[in-house]
Parts: sequence; C-alpha cells; structure tokens
Amino acid sequence: MKYMHKAIWQADGNLVIRGNTRALLFRALEDARSQLGQGADDQLARTLQALQDVLGRYDGNLPSAVDLLGDPKRDQVSRNLLKG
Repeated sequence: MKYMHKAIWQADGNLVIRGNTRALLFRALEDARSQLGQGADDQLARTLQALQDVLGRYDGNLPSAVDLLGDPKRDQVSRNLLKG
C-alpha cells in the first residue's frame, strides 16, 4: 500500500486534507455514487450529494484506486518474495 497523508485538524476545527488522501476521498465518493446508481436510498443519495457540494470538483483527472493505493496482488507477491 502506498503512503497516504493524514488529515490534519486545525485549531479552528477545519480539516486539512492533502495530496493523495484528497484524491482518495473524491475517488471513494465517485465510486460510491456509481455503485449505487439510480436505485439508491433517497437519504443516502442526499448525503452523497451534500458531500459533493461541500467538496466541490476535483481539479484535474481523478486517479484510479489502483493508482492511489497500489495493486494488492502485486503487493502480496512482493511480500511473499521477501519472505522466501
């Protein structure tokens, strides 16, 4: 798994989300919305829309989950080779 920046709480209560963690949040939101499709519960759909409204749009091309987190099969093979 790749290194992920931690979110930082500021003294005024705001949350600072940087770099790849911010991209991962946008990726998770987009994937959740696409998985739910049109048959989503109204309350969940409203919650996801409110989150999208607060976050705004991601600037640039949104990376895939594999780009953000790494390939799990490749990571497992690497760990197994190191054990050998």
